Amino acid sequence: MDAVDDLGDAIETTRALLLPVRVWLWLKLSVVVLFVGGSLGSPGNLATSDPQMVGDEPMPQDGLGEIPDDVLAAAVVLAVVAILLWALFALLGAIMEFVFIETLRSTEIHVRRYSRANLGRGIRLFAFRALVSLGLLAIVAVPVGYFLTSTATTDEFIGELALIALVAIPLYIVYAIVMRFTSEFVAPIMLLEDRSVLGGWRRFWATLRGNVGEYVVYLLLVWVLQLVTSIAVGFVILFGAVVLAIPFVIVGVLAYALGGGGVYLAGAIGVVGLLALIALVALVQMPVRTYFQYYALLLLGDTDSELDLVPEQRGAARANHTGAGETVRADERTDRSDDAHDEFDTEPRDETDDYGWLDESGFDDDDDRTGTDATDDRNDDATPSDDSDDRDDDADRGW
Repeated sequence: MDAVDDLGDAIETTRALLLPVRVWLWLKLSVVVLFVGGSLGSPGNLATSDPQMVGDEPMPQDGLGEIPDDVLAAAVVLAVVAILLWALFALLGAIMEFVFIETLRSTEIHVRRYSRANLGRGIRLFAFRALVSLGLLAIVAVPVGYFLTSTATTDEFIGELALIALVAIPLYIVYAIVMRFTSEFVAPIMLLEDRSVLGGWRRFWATLRGNVGEYVVYLLLVWVLQLVTSIAVGFVILFGAVVLAIPFVIVGVLAYALGGGGVYLAGAIGVVGLLALIALVALVQMPVRTYFQYYALLLLGDTDSELDLVPEQRGAARANHTGAGETVRADERTDRSDDAHDEFDTEPRDETDDYGWLDESGFDDDDDRTGTDATDDRNDDATPSDDSDDRDDDADRGW
């Protein structure tokens, strides 16, 4: 099954891109992955609470009282700024999605060139993601807001919230699958065939319908692998963050103890430390994200050869597997065996060895005499004079 076989090929293609280490490529690709994101469609953490803590207490009806105008204005401004920052980051992430795919495709990274070439695609991808996300948010938030304002007791609100969750969880699973397939498969099709998002989905839908089993296995494997890699990456980041924070904390505390300008210096050191931590996270996430994207590209090309963005990387990876003896099919082993037999059969032989065993002089089959003794016996048995020349020829043949 391609979804299983491509797991090993993705390791080979990732290794070929990242090793030997090219510092500039690692740094730039880490910045790209920082915007793209490390784990699309991965499940989040679910908060839990003890049901005994909330009984039949009535919902608060008094609210928060009157909010001062300046506080309300500041909250609105902060909300608008946060939304604009989110939109900017999401737009850059959509553009970097195509930069990332083009880098894996060409094995060379040119951030500005690829960004300019894919600006339109990035805007369309951003719009699609925003509309789908807002649609899901509206489906869930509107009922929650309605029940929050109309429910009299906490128990009633929790019961209604549970009903909403029964609908929201399947919707989130569908949302996660759509977003993952859009990033992993539809975006490469948009880049390869210069399509819109919906055009890319129509093109991918035909491939998906013909290979449903492959993509179901892909989803299961990816979610399991992401769970495992997230734990491993989390430990690496935690350990690296502790090691990285030690010098920044020491220097920052010393600067703060100086007072005056040292306080501002400590703040600057804290900002630099935060940026260093973000860089660490990006560097650790980059090989993992590269592997998963290569895995998706290999599966896409295996299920539809017209959508193969990485044919050279695929051929090199499978050649390496075969050369190392890791992936050799039965028919290939038969061919190799036949070649070995042919080589053995065509090996040149010394014909004089055959002549030496021919029974031309009246020896018994079990006579083991060879070499000079056999020649002497032949000469003794030879008739003199008339056949001397012929016997000499026979003796030569015996050698």
